[in-house]
Amino acid sequence: MTRAHEPPEPVGLYQPFVRSGRVLALSAISSARNGELVTGKLGRDLDLAAGQAAARQAAENLLAVLLGAVGGDFSRVEQVLFVRGYVNAADDFAAVHKVIDAASALIVERLGDRGRHARTALGCATLPNNNAVTLEATVILADSA
Repeated sequence: MTRAHEPPEPVGLYQPFVRSGRVLALSAISSARNGELVTGKLGRDLDLAAGQAAARQAAENLLAVLLGAVGGDFSRVEQVLFVRGYVNAADDFAAVHKVIDAASALIVERLGDRGRHARTALGCATLPNNNAVTLEATVILADSA
């Protein structure tokens, strides 16, 4: 399986992923695509639909990093254990969970039951570079990985 696109480069001093045994930690990744970053605050600059589109793109990027980490073979993924979604949200934006639902749905769509995960969705006062949405994940790799 090949990547549909390259995920955005890290914007700081960190690795896109780190592996320890069968545990793979994926760093927070934005909704950038081809150098275009979805920016703004949900509930002020962006509506729910725009936030969900940004979350799906962030999930695409997360999966692209994961695919690279497993050598292009998603069969090496045993389980997406945990996803944490961050939404740049106005104080009164109460649909943070609905934004991140779009990312969760895409992960399950692509990985099936192995993509079903525990999750936290957090509203934030700000995110790096005014990102609208970022995601991070913890993945368990198959024994043979």
